[in-house]
Amino acid sequence: MVGKMKTIAFVMVMLITGGWMSNLKAQTLDDAILLTHSEQFVAAKKAFESLVSQQPQNGTNYFHYGQYYIQRYLADTASVSLKKSIAEATVVFNQGITAEPTNPLNFVGLAEMAMFQKDTVKANGYLAQAQELLPGKHKKIKMEKDIQATVYTKMADAYVISNTKDTTAIFGYLRIAEKLNPKDFEIYLVKGDAYIYILNDGSNAIFNYNLAAKYNPKSASAQLRIGQLWVRSKNYDDALTTYLEVVKMDPTFAPAYKELGFLYASKGDNENAKANFQKFLELSSGNVEAQLQYINTLFTLKDYQEAATQAAKVLQTDSSNVDLYRALAYSDYETGKPEQAKQELDEFFKKTATDNIRPLDYAYYARSLSKLKQDSLAGVYFVKAYNLDTAQINYLTEASNSFNAAKAYKQAAKVYLKKIQLGIQSLADYFYLGYDYYADNNFSKSDSAFALLIKKMPDYIPAYIWRARALSMTDPDTKTGAAFPAYQTFIAKTDSDASKYSTERAEAFSYMTFYYFLQFSQNKSRDAAQKAMEYGEKVLAINPNDEKAKEIIDNIKRNLNKPAQPAK
Repeated sequence: MVGKMKTIAFVMVMLITGGWMSNLKAQTLDDAILLTHSEQFVAAKKAFESLVSQQPQNGTNYFHYGQYYIQRYLADTASVSLKKSIAEATVVFNQGITAEPTNPLNFVGLAEMAMFQKDTVKANGYLAQAQELLPGKHKKIKMEKDIQATVYTKMADAYVISNTKDTTAIFGYLRIAEKLNPKDFEIYLVKGDAYIYILNDGSNAIFNYNLAAKYNPKSASAQLRIGQLWVRSKNYDDALTTYLEVVKMDPTFAPAYKELGFLYASKGDNENAKANFQKFLELSSGNVEAQLQYINTLFTLKDYQEAATQAAKVLQTDSSNVDLYRALAYSDYETGKPEQAKQELDEFFKKTATDNIRPLDYAYYARSLSKLKQDSLAGVYFVKAYNLDTAQINYLTEASNSFNAAKAYKQAAKVYLKKIQLGIQSLADYFYLGYDYYADNNFSKSDSAFALLIKKMPDYIPAYIWRARALSMTDPDTKTGAAFPAYQTFIAKTDSDASKYSTERAEAFSYMTFYYFLQFSQNKSRDAAQKAMEYGEKVLAINPNDEKAKEIIDNIKRNLNKPAQPAK
């Protein structure tokens, strides 16, 4: 759910909106949640670890700790693994259930993880378990209404965050929450998110964000979301005004500066973009995750030198974060240092988990190899990149180019054939498939590829000459004249533009000359001799110095003028 994950990640529903938490040793749950939503992820993690250590039986602490992992992923989907985040959150939710089995929130957390994995059966099972722990007509369970409202709101939010499009469930849970606690601003934030990210309804989204602001005027979250809606509709001026209002409302709300950074970048104002990202970095306490996001942003702004400088700087203080090698490698490649980029990616591949490798990692590795003239290996890694992201057809194109540069024609042909079989080919791919088959001495398949290209594009002249060449190679001694019709067709196709294709026409005429010369040599046919000389003269008209044509013509003349031998 790219739109939601990119935009709402920075301001996930906040339970409190007090002052900025500058003390990294947060002692309350509200502090830990605020640190998370302010994207101080290192400090937030320490705060949650402290909370679950101090209050090991409090299931609510575990629920928000588990949510921390998902919010960290949503804040930077490019660098953080969803699979890993789900696994880490799941462990914490299960710990919460063990610590406080009667708290429904951790079952909601597990349901959300199941939704991310598109397992609706498992998700529904967890939600049913959560509901069993809530008060009902036939259950003697005591729970404050505001807490019940929070549980139902989180149920709805699980659908929205995971992009599980079940509006009946989402709005059903929110209606129950609203009846229980109609002034809970979280309900309206989630409802607004549902309208925009599930139903694409901006009007109702803004209406609900305004309600959220009404019930919690100190929260910057609703106003920020409205700014995100302006960005979504490409109304950048109103978005800028809104974001500046957010900063005025709370100058320490870090995600606002990140949004301003993205907005200025989209407007081409790189200086203001960098300034706001630096402010975001400062407010995020300089944690590595935030620094990585800044480096990624510099890369987006094509400020590769500064990105490389920042990555190297962070590596000096935290070499354990392998993603920094990736960032440094990308930047070094873009600044013309492919050898360093390759070494850094070698280090990255050696140290990182397999599920942390992205298609672009293999692509940059392949590009570095290509720059270093290791084209055959580059092709292999471009194919690896494509296999991880089959939407990126350009990886196959780069793979075939690399294989061709390495003269690995068999591998190049396999790539073109794959594109054709997948239906993602261009007409050029048919040509290069035929060419690579030809270069690999697979002349029969080359003929078939060029024949298919001619069928699809009858006016593409190069296909005719290359088909003739392929057919000629299937009959190297010209015994059958397999290429003769193809050369004839080529000549007919180029009669109106003979000068443009003079070299190729000379080739065709030369083939025909030799073909008829062989006929003459075998049966002394004067008709074959005449045709051989006619085509030989056509060759010489284009290239007067063609020795082969001269030799054939002279040979025929000598044999035709030789007196007949008397009968014995």
